[in-house]
Amino acid sequence: MNETTQAVDRDRVVLAIDSALRDALDTELPEITEETRLFELGLDSTGVLELLLHLEDELGHEFDSENLRMEHFQSVRSLADFVSAEMGA
Repeated sequence: MNETTQAVDRDRVVLAIDSALRDALDTELPEITEETRLFELGLDSTGVLELLLHLEDELGHEFDSENLRMEHFQSVRSLADFVSAEMGA
């Protein structure tokens, strides 16, 4: 996979996280960047589950819960890294 394809895939993942966060939290959110800290947005344990379900719908990929760690939810960047690795992007 070339760098352009990886960038597009990464952009798709970040946009999907943004959309899934807005759906899961059901609230007005500030601009989301890769540095955005998820728990500072109000994400809690219930929200994590909802976020994953929305992400699975957005990306058409089921994530293996065995691979999930809380550190994956520190920021948009850490979650995008996990999602990209899981999807082989």
